[in-house]
Amino acid sequence: MTPPVLYWISGSPPSWRVMLALTLKGIPFTSKRLDHGAGENKQPAYLALNPKGQVPTLVDGDVVIRESLAVLAWLDRAYLHRPIWGADAGQAAQIWQDVMLMEGDLRPAVTVTAQSLLRGMPLPDAERDALLVGVDALSKTLETQHFLGGGTPMANDIWLYPALHWIARGVVKSGAAPLPIARLTEDRPALAAWMARIAALPGVAETYPPHWR
Repeated sequence: MTPPVLYWISGSPPSWRVMLALTLKGIPFTSKRLDHGAGENKQPAYLALNPKGQVPTLVDGDVVIRESLAVLAWLDRAYLHRPIWGADAGQAAQIWQDVMLMEGDLRPAVTVTAQSLLRGMPLPDAERDALLVGVDALSKTLETQHFLGGGTPMANDIWLYPALHWIARGVVKSGAAPLPIARLTEDRPALAAWMARIAALPGVAETYPPHWR
């Protein structure tokens, strides 16, 4: 069978989510990295696949999926081995609840924090506080289990891992981040251990954004 094709941009957390899902599920795929600076995601050929010019886009045969969470859900139905949305209905509900809370409550804070750091702009107190509250709650969960999904990484882990790395990239680029943000993992041993466990999984290192290395 022809492997699925992933269109992505280096440093895009949604792209990284899908790459992690493919890697953790052991699905071979063809990588199509787009050059954002050169506007490759706005060229007619790509816009025919994704009219918004966004990433990621996954193409598997006649199937084209454009939103990262939709891709993760589809992968779990199309490739049944190594589930990432739970082994049963109860676990699936819990993981979906976690992910939707992250999308609604944590994503705005993550986005503003990362972009503020990368652009050298002041970080609004509201977003900083929302981020710290959210991360504290997740770290507390990780004090009693290896992954947010339980014994193995699931979609909630896949959502969070690129998000925290995006902030870490902003810290590096800013050179002078506010201490509570700069020490997100250092001050939370359970979160730091979780990051290390995911980083050590087979194939995960190869998903790290190339231009961040």
